[in-house]
Amino acid sequence: MLIGFLKLGTPIILQDQIQLPQGLLEWIFLPWPLSVGFAVLMLWSAAILWHLKARSSRRSPLLLIPLCWFALQCAASVNSLDQELSWLMLKHFLPLIALFMGGYFFLSKDPGLGTLSGYALAGMVLCLWTATEQRMGGLEATRELIYQEPYWQQTYPEDFLQKALEDPAWLQSIRRDPSLLQEAVEEFHLSSGLLSSSEQPPFLERDLGFLEKIGKDRVFGTLFYPNALASGILLCLPWATLTVWQLSHRLQIPSRYLLSSCFCLWGLICLVWSGSKGGWLVGMMSASLLMLVSAIRLKLKLGLTCMLLALAGGAFAWKYADYFNQGATSLSARITYWEAAWDNSLAHPLLGSGPGTFLRVFSQVKSEDAEMARLTHNDYLQQASDSGWPSALVYLAWIGLPLLVARPRNGLSERPVQTAVWLGLCGWALQNFIEFGLYIPGLAWPFFLLLGWLWGTHQAWQETSSPKKDGV
Repeated sequence: MLIGFLKLGTPIILQDQIQLPQGLLEWIFLPWPLSVGFAVLMLWSAAILWHLKARSSRRSPLLLIPLCWFALQCAASVNSLDQELSWLMLKHFLPLIALFMGGYFFLSKDPGLGTLSGYALAGMVLCLWTATEQRMGGLEATRELIYQEPYWQQTYPEDFLQKALEDPAWLQSIRRDPSLLQEAVEEFHLSSGLLSSSEQPPFLERDLGFLEKIGKDRVFGTLFYPNALASGILLCLPWATLTVWQLSHRLQIPSRYLLSSCFCLWGLICLVWSGSKGGWLVGMMSASLLMLVSAIRLKLKLGLTCMLLALAGGAFAWKYADYFNQGATSLSARITYWEAAWDNSLAHPLLGSGPGTFLRVFSQVKSEDAEMARLTHNDYLQQASDSGWPSALVYLAWIGLPLLVARPRNGLSERPVQTAVWLGLCGWALQNFIEFGLYIPGLAWPFFLLLGWLWGTHQAWQETSSPKKDGV
């Protein structure tokens, strides 16, 4: 999880833009290509196979669901619109199966997640530290550094860079509309390679996306973009906060509460700094779930939940009032993506158009003023569009059944680690109704590892807590 958060935060569909680092500093500060993650995962898989026999007596019908899902992905790839894209998706999906099985068979031997908790906390701290540094001047320093970098000086005129960094709305508009982009190319006398090319060169989309990202004051930490940071916080903050509480056991109780509360507040502040509207709303839902599974009296917990929703919802409405007054552009764009994916799922209901091919589908149906998108921004709907409705339903069952069956029933005190992990998994799963966490290895890999662990520990807990039959 430490490696995933810090080095594998780039979406799978953009892996062609990630080069193998050269030199120590690049290995430390730059993202890693997926091939490096595969090498680490192979070591993990070897450990799973070595310990597999130790848990061979435990079986669950749920283990067939991910295998069925992957079989449907393979079937959908046969007549894919883009075989290369679908093959890339299959290479990404296969590790998810391995991680889920590893969490179930191997990691669930440790119901307290003692060793992994430290690595996860370290990854969370470094990610939040990076996000805080970005907020406190790092983004501004990066914007100033661009004017001095030889690559940017040689590729783009300074007046173009200045306008792109100072006017994110303009930059977003030229990224969305090819005609406006061509006008900008001619107005600012960009390189001849851009002028003569009938199609946008590969580096142009990458560069404009980077300029838009750092031109705003939204932090993204060590992940690909701000909404991915929000997903990572939702996934790991409950568990990381509990880990802080456990590691501070030598302190007095008030000090432990203060330390854990400060860490949790730090994560929530970074969530707000990310500017993720969906992250804010899902965070409200996660806090409500935490309240509802607590052991306090029903009337009190319902009252506190309603008060929490009212306060957080009011703060959300106040902070983003201008956003909604201006037409909620990002929400409108998502609705456009969802409509295209829905129509494609109805046109190809059984096996879809091929894993990862929403890019091809949307490019054919989008209007001229619509912003291009590689992913649907809804994992469940993209499953229906790419691989058919059977795949979407199986994927939903793979995620939903463990979260439903393993939900906390006796408050927070009986199994606190399981409750904290369950809460993070619920937040991530809800966030992906409006995001694409499945396609970001740094988020999807930890999620399915923890999902397998949650199911494995739940089964083990049921076996030990159920009364034994006579004579057994």
